[in-house]
Amino acid sequence: MVHLEISARCQLSCAYCYARDQPKEELTTAQWEAIIGDLARYGTLQITFGGGEPTLREDLKELALHTRRLGLNLAMTTNGLKLTELGPDTLSLFNQINVSCHGNELVVWDGLCHLERHGIPRGINFLAIDEHMAWLPIAAVLAEACDAELLLLTAKAVECAPAPEAVMAEARKLHEQGIRVAVDGLTCSGEMPDFCLQKQRFCTVDAAGNVLPCSFVREPIGNLLQRPFAEIWRSRGEQVACPFV
Repeated sequence: MVHLEISARCQLSCAYCYARDQPKEELTTAQWEAIIGDLARYGTLQITFGGGEPTLREDLKELALHTRRLGLNLAMTTNGLKLTELGPDTLSLFNQINVSCHGNELVVWDGLCHLERHGIPRGINFLAIDEHMAWLPIAAVLAEACDAELLLLTAKAVECAPAPEAVMAEARKLHEQGIRVAVDGLTCSGEMPDFCLQKQRFCTVDAAGNVLPCSFVREPIGNLLQRPFAEIWRSRGEQVACPFV
């Protein structure tokens, strides 16, 4: 599973975003298509488009179509601000699209409704930080109303945030209420010794083509413009200890 930061741009400037201070360079369509082809040849199962904000790329449909033609599952995480501008010909290329919560419930609602109208599997990415937690019941209502998965994410490198155990407790409460809920690996860290998949079954590729152990461990292990993915992955070394546990 590979997360591709296909865009370094975003209309927002959220203080808690790991990509906010990253370089704003971006690869061309041809470069991303070559990277996706390289990942497909290696046997990658799923690619997720992220960023930055992936819907800011004018070639989004072209990259998505290329990915699906190669037989890969394709997902996307978006802030939702441009989601309703995408038509069914583009949306239908994605196996699932998640809308991130960023304090504007109307944007999330409009995005989920747009996806539901076109029959696209959908979800909400909810980052569990203190300023968001009062909004969690609203996110649960939106998820239930739009038949969306609610993904709870433990915050990393953020001081004012609940611990993973507290996020898991919230997830269990929602599950007991009948909400379709999911959690990330860090939220499972107290219960699963192998919770972290970086350098095992997951990595990130940033907007410059660097292969990163994960989105939050930003030390590159190679660049896909210089070396094939198979070579980089074989020489990736031991898993990096998670600095957030």
